[in-house]
Amino acid sequence: MGRRPSLEVRDLWAGDRDAPAVRGVSLAVHAGSVVVVLGGPGAGKSRLLRCVGLDFAPLSGSILLHGVDIAGVSPDRRRRLRTDAIELVHPPAAPDQDDPTVPPPAGGVVLGPARRATVPVAGMRQRIQIAKVLTRRTDVLLLDEPLLGVEHHVCDRILDLVRRLRATGDTAVLVASRDPEVARLVADEVVVLQAGAVVEQGPADEVLSHPSDPHTAAMLDARRSA
Repeated sequence: MGRRPSLEVRDLWAGDRDAPAVRGVSLAVHAGSVVVVLGGPGAGKSRLLRCVGLDFAPLSGSILLHGVDIAGVSPDRRRRLRTDAIELVHPPAAPDQDDPTVPPPAGGVVLGPARRATVPVAGMRQRIQIAKVLTRRTDVLLLDEPLLGVEHHVCDRILDLVRRLRATGDTAVLVASRDPEVARLVADEVVVLQAGAVVEQGPADEVLSHPSDPHTAAMLDARRSA
């Protein structure tokens, strides 16, 4: 019998009950592996990661951490899981937004552009949080669009940290991205979402080289022509 996944999502539905953003998604991530969820804007990638990261409870379905369903846990249990077992890294702050993870300068609270000037480059938060996971064991790392709007040399550093984390064999990594190149560089498995539902999933080499779904093929063609 194969080893149990660190993270398993079973028939997960999430979002508004009348118009769910995540529709019946199932996937599994083992320790030491990286699964990349691919999809364009509005595909449901961020909602999926936020639900798995316990930002909100699903409409239905299961989120299993080492075989134990943690969907709908109590607020106290949620806090402990977010501290000890699950790290959710949100996308980089947009250039015109404050980054709430950056503390204000000494001497008082400074808002607006002066506050934003304390952020050296987009992607710094991602690098810090992934590096933190490297120094202390976290069962699951969730990265939501970690390279969106990030300078190329910083992207390389973030991807290198993900590879180093995979090499430790301790953490299951789930990445949401709209860029198939991210999957090509770090993924063991790929899950493709469209309108909240899985249209294709499987080993990264197979999905990226020989996509079976027209939506996946169109994403890959668009990336090659960009």
